[in-house]
Amino acid sequence: MIPRGGRRAFLLAALPVLTAQAGGDFIEISPGLGTRPVLIAASQVVRIGRAEGYTVVDTTAWVQQRTVEPLEAIAQRVAATGQRLIPLTDLNGQRIYIAADRVVLVRESQERHAAGARAAIVMVGLRFNTDVAVRETPEDVMAALRGAAPPR
Repeated sequence: MIPRGGRRAFLLAALPVLTAQAGGDFIEISPGLGTRPVLIAASQVVRIGRAEGYTVVDTTAWVQQRTVEPLEAIAQRVAATGQRLIPLTDLNGQRIYIAADRVVLVRESQERHAAGARAAIVMVGLRFNTDVAVRETPEDVMAALRGAAPPR
């Protein structure tokens, strides 16, 4: 049991640890016109891509947030927090960013992926799939991962 006077000191001492575990840097994302912005922990971002006319942000909590903001703007804000993002190409020929620290496995694309897929990247936290299919080869993906800037 923590003495009454010591409780406040304990909580203040624990705050940096709790903040770091909660994700530290949060960025604001606007879901759409007339909707209040949401806050998302940048360190929990898995993938940033495009779907159905929206920029889509997947997180390790299997939560997907859609926004009307441009893909590049979201990626820049996430990267500014120190998150290591790798730019790749999705099967529609559009830019996609994946978080280097969330990659579990890189392999050749399987038959179940759409035409044009050359690599499949298994990642932690994707909501609808366990992997991301991209136009780059597994070798290209690994080169991008090796060249990713270290976190700040």
